[in-house]
Amino acid sequence: MRFRIDLNATDKRIPIGNRMMICSLIKKAFELGDNELFNSIYLYEDKKSKKIKDFTFSIYLRDFEAKEGYIVVNGNMTVTISTTDYNLGIAIYNGLLSNKRFDYKGYKLEIKKVTLLKEKKVNSNAITCKTLSPIFIRNTDGKAIDIFESRFEDTLNYICDLYLKTYRGFGLKERLSFNPVSMKKVVIKEEISDFKDKTGKQYIFIDAYKGTFNLEGNVDDLQLLLEAGVGFRRSEGFGLIDLI
Repeated sequence: MRFRIDLNATDKRIPIGNRMMICSLIKKAFELGDNELFNSIYLYEDKKSKKIKDFTFSIYLRDFEAKEGYIVVNGNMTVTISTTDYNLGIAIYNGLLSNKRFDYKGYKLEIKKVTLLKEKKVNSNAITCKTLSPIFIRNTDGKAIDIFESRFEDTLNYICDLYLKTYRGFGLKERLSFNPVSMKKVVIKEEISDFKDKTGKQYIFIDAYKGTFNLEGNVDDLQLLLEAGVGFRRSEGFGLIDLI
């Protein structure tokens, strides 16, 4: 399930760490849309759950300018959300429709429109994709892996296999082959509370990659990854892909 949210920053400002703002918006919408399902995913014995969150998203800004500590948005924002979990998607969708305004640390958003998108179908074991949000692949120490290292593909296979095991009970049917076509490194500046609490630093810098690439594998696997996203930090706005 994939849908698009058209947003307006009512005071024309959003934070530099706007992925966390959108995470908070989605979380609030999910809670409003289906509180029971929300609690089953986000809470475990009254504590935060580390369960994989089965959605990903991308942010697109029109006519913006980066300032010190915030971004001026003269146009609208568009957020695309994708998930393999229909019930979760419907909960978020309904929650967005029922709450047209959202406040995040003093930054105010207005939800203008929510649109269901036509789902694309994978019908080949080799597809060409583009990133809608950057792909992040890391090692066991949390450090980014360069896209041209052999372990990039190995680790991509590892995290996709892990996700599919969690989602459907078994992992990849076939190993994935990842070949960059035109990929560029981007450094994402984000404000994450857990990172700030542990390090005392306001921002975390994440090396990720955006652009186009070829992906080969089992057709069923590719379809699910198209819907779920690929790589790490998917529910924080990384790894959303689309077919070209």
